[in-house]
Parts: sequence; C-alpha cells; structure tokens
Amino acid sequence: MRALAFGLAAVLALLALATTIRTTDVLLGSPDAEQVGTATVTACSEGGPVSRWGIGTSYGCTAEVRWDDGSTEQFRFQPGQLRPGQEDAPVFRSTRAPGLNDSARWFLAGPLAVVALGLLALWMAGAAVLSLVPAKKSEKTEEKWAVGKADVKATPVTRRVRRLRLYAWLGLATAAAEGLASMPYFDAPRRLGPFVSPWPEVEEAWLVDLPSGMVAGFAVLVAVVIGLVAESVHKDAARIVRYGQSYLDTKKPVPHNVSWVPAAVMAVLVAASIVKATIALPAHAPIAVWLAGGRDAFILTALLVITVATRQSAKDMVGQLVRN
Repeated sequence: MRALAFGLAAVLALLALATTIRTTDVLLGSPDAEQVGTATVTACSEGGPVSRWGIGTSYGCTAEVRWDDGSTEQFRFQPGQLRPGQEDAPVFRSTRAPGLNDSARWFLAGPLAVVALGLLALWMAGAAVLSLVPAKKSEKTEEKWAVGKADVKATPVTRRVRRLRLYAWLGLATAAAEGLASMPYFDAPRRLGPFVSPWPEVEEAWLVDLPSGMVAGFAVLVAVVIGLVAESVHKDAARIVRYGQSYLDTKKPVPHNVSWVPAAVMAVLVAASIVKATIALPAHAPIAVWLAGGRDAFILTALLVITVATRQSAKDMVGQLVRN
C-alpha cells in the first residue's frame, strides 16, 4: 500500500514537473537574445489534457519567423510558446530553442522550481521502490554509546536542535526567495544583445549581488549541511538522555553562557539591508518590486528572530536533557 501511494505521488510529481517545464520557459536558455523577430503560426499539434508535457492542453507549433535583420526561417516551437492562428507574435532566440518574447520573468524561478520538483519526484520514486524491499532485521551495533530510532524519537527537541532545523528550512526558503525576487527583475521582453531589466533598482537594493542562481545554490547546500548537523546533535542528545553522566564524562566541558555577538551582527545587517533597500527603490514601485528588493532584509530578519527566539547555552541544554 505504501509503495502504491509513493508511486502515485511520484507520477503526480512528474506531471507537475512536465507542466512546470512547459509553462516556465526553462527550455529557452539565456534572456540575452541573439535574434529577435516575429512569428506567424502555420501548423500546430495539440496535446493534453494529460501528456508528456504535463497537465492541460498544449500546442507544439510550426511558424514562419521573420527576424529583425530581414532573414526568414521556419521553426518548430516547443509546446507552451505559440498557439494556433497567431500572427506576428514577438519571438526571440538565444542559447537554446526559440520562444515567445513576452517576458523573461521565469529565467531563474523556472529552473529552480524544476529542480525542486525533479528532486521530489526522484525521492517519491525511490521511496516507492524501497517500500517493496523486505525489511531486514537490524544488526546489533558494536558502538559503545549506541542509540536506536526509538531513543532519538523519544528525546526532547531542545532549542539548539530546533534552531538548527529552522536554519535549514530558512536556507530552502532563501533559495525560493531568490527565485521569486528575480521575477520582477526579469519581467520584460528580450532585446537584441544583453538583457535590460525594467527594475534595475532591485539589484541595487540587495546587500549581496551575486550571479543569478548562486545565492539559491549556496543556500540549499548550507541547508543540507545544517540539517545533517541538526540530526547529529539530536542523536547526541539521545545519548545524554540514555546514558547520562557516564556519557557526559567522555565529552569536553560545555560553556555556560550564550554569546550575543552573532545576534548583534545580524541586527546591524538587518538595519543596513532595510536602509539600502529604502534608498535604492523608487517610491512609486509596485509591491512586487518592493518585496523583491527587500529580499535580504526579510531573510536576515528571519535569521535574527530564529537566533534570538531559540537561544540556549550548551550548559542549559545538557541540564534539560539530564533531567529527562
């Protein structure tokens, strides 16, 4: 039954993945256009409501393209770009397949969503396969301070463990925030040559202006590492609960006090990010632009709140665990 449920979830995730690929222009490449022009549709094939291009009706169309330099070509456009009967539709070509030149808003957000859905589909498929494998009896470990899954599950989640877990979730949220913040920045048609943003002030409002996707990639990597550390700390806490002072005697003495220096540094960065965004963004900008420009301020504020709300010295954590 579990295998069937995971298998169905994997199929749904794959359909969501295909739909996202079709609707977010991930097959079109860079927003820097090598050619721009207009297209007149000559023929289309229809797919859907469920197909390899996901959920919903899709059209793969052939069109006559007249580039701005006067040359003409015939292209087969990917589903999701053109529709039957379209004439003089603006199109472009960059590093991949030609596409509709309406907006580059999905340049970063689309690939990020595709990667997330791809990993989800892979995880669901793996869970379905593993559910079919007969469970083996766990072998007795030789580790001196061994703890089982039941021990870890029964161990209280301390503030320090909760902090690490929230840091990991914030890392994933940061990756999503970069994708969402990129949408108003890239929300304009391409032109011949390098892409020009309709809101360059968004980039000026960020404390950290790295190449597109780098913040998301680094944030996900940090989230994975911190998540693993959180589970390691929780497992170590289970050893304290189970073995008590005999286990603590093997560890180094833990500090008594909580340092407020990291929180103070974060508070300064929060203030700096708010000031920079306020100065850079024009007062008449839409709310989406203000949210995008405030990306760093939101992330740093969340980081500060988590740090302050979950503060706990190592000594207090050990005391809490020993009482259990």
